[in-house]
Amino acid sequence: MKDDYIHLFVRRPVRRSPVINHGYFTRWAAFGKLLYQFLDCEGSNIEKGKTKRQILSLGAGFDTTNFQLQDEGKAPYLYVELDFKEVTSKKASLIESYSQLRDKIGATASILRENGEVLSEHYKLLSVDLHDIHIFAEFISVALQAMG
Repeated sequence: MKDDYIHLFVRRPVRRSPVINHGYFTRWAAFGKLLYQFLDCEGSNIEKGKTKRQILSLGAGFDTTNFQLQDEGKAPYLYVELDFKEVTSKKASLIESYSQLRDKIGATASILRENGEVLSEHYKLLSVDLHDIHIFAEFISVALQAMG
């Protein structure tokens, strides 16, 4: 597993059982394969490169996929990450603290640590409690209206 950004989010590696490590690797490999298939597929009636792909990551945690996709030139038009405020606040703080991350989201990005939000044209990090389906559904409805 190659990840040029994980060291910014995880200070010390945690030793785990090999079975758990195999599970993480399997999930990472399967997700990666599906993600790249999605990003590389062509619409039936749309010219290649014209489709504006969007990714919504629920429970994103400290995932670095968005930053890696940008490095590879495969970033979607919009990448949205949702998680608990405690997690998104820490992630927003890390993005603001490290130029390697901050530069990837753009100079005009708004970073609100206390709200756990990062808002830029092509990347959004937002806090929402996914346990309450009614609040989540309302959140998605408002977000979709705002996106046009």
